[in-house]
Amino acid sequence: MLPGLQDILCRILSRVRADRLLRILFLLQGRRKVTAGELGRELEVSTRTIQRDMTALSTAGIPVYATRGGTGGWALLDNYRAGFTGLTTAEALAIIVAQPRGILGDLGLDDPGESLVHKFLAAVAPSARQQAEHARQRIHVDLGRWDLVEENHPSLPDLHRAAWEDRIVHVLYGRSESSFPIAPLGLVRKGTSWYLVACRNDDLRTYRVSRLRAVEVTEERFERPPDFDLAAHWREMCTRYAETFPTYLVTLRARGEALIQAGWIHAREKSVSSPDRDGWADVVLDLEDEEHAFAAVQGLGGDIVVVAPESLRRRTMDAARRFLELNDGQTLTGSGVFTTSARGEL
Repeated sequence: MLPGLQDILCRILSRVRADRLLRILFLLQGRRKVTAGELGRELEVSTRTIQRDMTALSTAGIPVYATRGGTGGWALLDNYRAGFTGLTTAEALAIIVAQPRGILGDLGLDDPGESLVHKFLAAVAPSARQQAEHARQRIHVDLGRWDLVEENHPSLPDLHRAAWEDRIVHVLYGRSESSFPIAPLGLVRKGTSWYLVACRNDDLRTYRVSRLRAVEVTEERFERPPDFDLAAHWREMCTRYAETFPTYLVTLRARGEALIQAGWIHAREKSVSSPDRDGWADVVLDLEDEEHAFAAVQGLGGDIVVVAPESLRRRTMDAARRFLELNDGQTLTGSGVFTTSARGEL
């Protein structure tokens, strides 16, 4: 008997992405024969990558074989069907939860988004489908950045178990002096931080896991809201949170290296026009406040004009004048000591 798919995935997951191998299996099962070029185009990878994937599948026990000639390609043995039953918790999490969203879209490619997950769920056996969906509703990975500070999360295993088993937990949070009960609905990884989405007094709350000073998992169970979706709730919450950020719009004219540098600035919102015949382009940045804006403008170099706001324009000009006053008439001797010289003689 051929090994179960869960064993196969465990053996090859460290070498190639499990989602691409699953898609290859779906394509091979749905068609009698597929060329490496067709697979490469559909999966947005090179034919060499497809060849390596096929070697990995064959090594893991999947009966794939190649036929040569004008009508050649890759195929599965006719009597083979991948079995998706018996997925363990870790395997369900690896396949369903750790799916980055939006990366292909950022590159201008078609992003399958949720469709890949839905295709997988439709293909698995009912028992495996239930377990995979159970995992997806309790763990969500957000690859975006908020900060780069490493945090301690000693309570994560207990919180994961409580969310997985729908158990009430009592927590001490932040500076609170007494514990309180919450119903943990799911965990979200954001950057280097973990967050707990939970119900408290029938309200949805979000808790930073590193700020939980104590966690006690009880034997009491709770009923999950039937219409709650962890990923959708997190996206909505992030949108609402971003709307609370301060807005400080900066309008610039930039060209040359400054225009390139402006494209690299991290901003809440950004727009850059096409350069005119002289190479100047309009740049609009939302940099939250004047301090961030001033630091960003200072790093853009000389080919920059601050159009608005006027306060930032004046501050930038004052800084430029101070720089000229400090450096004009100064020369650096061989010993590294500044001395005063005649104006303009450097």
